[in-house]
Amino acid sequence: MSSNFDELFSFTADDALAVTETKKTAFTSKYETYRPSIKDEKCVDETYRALIRFIPFVYENKMHTTIERWECFLKDVNGNNGVFVVSPKTVGKSCPMRTLSWKLHESDNAIDKANSKKINVYQQWYALVEIVKDVQHPEYEGKYMIYQFGAKIYDKIKEAMKGSDYTDPINPFDFENAPLFEIKLTKGNQKMDNGAAVANYDGCKFIPKSAPLHFGDGLTFDGSNEMKKAFVEWLEKDAPQINNYQWKEWTDELTEKVNTNLATFTSSYSAPRTPVAKVKESIANIVDTTPVVEQNTTPVVDNVDISSGDISDDDAWVDAILNS
Repeated sequence: MSSNFDELFSFTADDALAVTETKKTAFTSKYETYRPSIKDEKCVDETYRALIRFIPFVYENKMHTTIERWECFLKDVNGNNGVFVVSPKTVGKSCPMRTLSWKLHESDNAIDKANSKKINVYQQWYALVEIVKDVQHPEYEGKYMIYQFGAKIYDKIKEAMKGSDYTDPINPFDFENAPLFEIKLTKGNQKMDNGAAVANYDGCKFIPKSAPLHFGDGLTFDGSNEMKKAFVEWLEKDAPQINNYQWKEWTDELTEKVNTNLATFTSSYSAPRTPVAKVKESIANIVDTTPVVEQNTTPVVDNVDISSGDISDDDAWVDAILNS
């Protein structure tokens, strides 16, 4: 860990945006993950309401904001033997799931085309947050968790940090006064292939209310060297370990499971070379950057103007929370 706290904590909105857009990212097991959903059994009116505060974290002696991963819950062609994997695309490597999905999609065989939709590789992001308010789960309030979210939320974060012709850039990961993020998920008009409702993210936005950085046992970040040291120690020892989500190479066992499942989709499938599989040839002449037909699980949403301060009937709800 670097001892140069002044450099480490010189973290502007531009810095936050730069590391948010960095593609280097990871895999882990379950670590206090926060997943707001209209499917939550405590979400009685199909509207999920919460307020969170984003918190930066240290990785490789630098401040970071989010971890980006490409993930897949891969089943065989019959829908069995599911295995969760983080795609090598996460770190810019060739992804056998995407490669085969595209190959099936381009096939002249109607069955192959249909099977291509069964291999869905999707993007997810992870960020360290403080739960300021959660209507559905009051037991989360005041706790620190790892927030898992998709492209709709990620785009809102990037837009806020970039600003626009009418708004100044903001730093949601600021140490002393970061804007709070309101989560308001509602039931959308779209449905998934299985008929399940898709959440609408239009109501999610940064609000004109800020909060200092709280951490540890009632500490509030004040910019002093003592507080910087305490914050870094808290990240290392007591905070949810978000860096456990950083990319790890597949084990031979996981590689074999992936190849076994993929082989069920076509007799012509050739798995990448691995010590375990001992296959004769690798898939060649398929470019990993080609698009994959993936299920559209979320509706398109409009950009949010965070400068207007107009949160209509939500004002009373937010003020009641912050002033309680």
